[in-house]
Amino acid sequence: MGSMVFSMSALAAPGEDSTVSIVCQDEKDCIEQLESIKLNTMEPISLSQSEVASLFAEKDGIQPYTTVPDDCEPNDTFTTAYPYNQVPEMTPQLTGKNQLFTLGMRHAGLHSAEDEDWYSIKLTAGETYFVDIRNLVQCDWFIEVYYIRSDNTGYCYSSDPSLRPVYSKKTEKYFYFDAQDTGTHYIRVTSGGDWSDQMHYFFYVGPAIQTFDIVDMPTYGGVQMVGSSYRTYTCDLSGMAVPAQTAIVNLSMSDSFSGSTICPEVDKYMSAGGKTYYSKSGSNVISGIANASLGQAWTIGGRCSKSMHATYWSGKLNGRFACIMAPYPGNELSF
Repeated sequence: MGSMVFSMSALAAPGEDSTVSIVCQDEKDCIEQLESIKLNTMEPISLSQSEVASLFAEKDGIQPYTTVPDDCEPNDTFTTAYPYNQVPEMTPQLTGKNQLFTLGMRHAGLHSAEDEDWYSIKLTAGETYFVDIRNLVQCDWFIEVYYIRSDNTGYCYSSDPSLRPVYSKKTEKYFYFDAQDTGTHYIRVTSGGDWSDQMHYFFYVGPAIQTFDIVDMPTYGGVQMVGSSYRTYTCDLSGMAVPAQTAIVNLSMSDSFSGSTICPEVDKYMSAGGKTYYSKSGSNVISGIANASLGQAWTIGGRCSKSMHATYWSGKLNGRFACIMAPYPGNELSF
C-alpha cells in the first residue's frame, strides 16, 4: 500500500496539559466550540484496483476458531461485515467517574491467529471521525477504515504498526480523520500476525465530538449535616474521570442520603473555576449548571436550611455533556 501521511500534530504530547476550558450556553454552542479545536487528522492511503481486489477477495470459508466466537461472528470478510451500530456498547452513559476507559466503546474479540473482524458503518463526507482500539496489552493488533469507490479503487486509514512505527506494541491505537465520501465504510480489525491468545478489544469509530448523558452519578464524598453552617467536600472530575475536552450541556445535582434520616430542606452548592451554583429556595435540585468545564475539581457544600436534621448527605449528578473523543489518559501518542 502507499505511504501514510499525517497532518501536523495538534495533540499534546504525553505529560503535557491538553485541557481546554469550554463554557457554553446550549448543546449547539458546546459542539461549535469543541469543533473549533484543531485535531490532528490522518490522510488516507490510496488503494489501486489490484490492491482492492486482493484485500477484498473472498476467502475460503470462515476462519477457524480456537475459542468461543463472539456475537459478531462470522464477520471475517467485508461481505459478512457486521453492522457497527449493532455491536454491544459498553458504557453508553456516565454513571461513575471510573468509566472513561469504556465510555462509548464497543467490544468484540479475535479468536484465532487467522481471524480478523470486519464491520460496516455509514459515514458522512466532511465530518471528522475518531477511530480507537484499546485493551491490547502491548501487541500489534490494529484497526483500519476502508472506502471502496465504484471504479473498484479506494483508500484506507490505518494504525498498522508496519506502516507507522509509532503504533508498535502500543496498548491503544487511535487516529482522527475527515471523511472524504458519504456512504458505507468498512472497519477491519486484525492481529497483524501477533495473535497468541484470545483477547477482547474495545473499539470506537464515530464522530470525534460525542455527547453523553450523566445518570445518577455519585459525587464521591459527603458531609454530616449538623448545625447551620455549610459542610463541604471535593468531587474531582479531572484527570481520568471525564475526557479532557469536555463541555457541560446541562447539569443538575440532587440529594442522596446514606442513612435513614432524610432532610427535605437541603441548601447546597457546587463551586469550581470561580463559579458557584446554589439550589433555589424550596427546591431539592441545583439546576442550570452551565458555563463551566465538567472536568475539574468541584467543591460541594450542604446544610439543613432549618438546622433541624442531622444526617449524612451527598449529591448525585444528572445531565448531559459534549466532548472530543480521545485516547485514555496516559496512552497518548506523539505523531
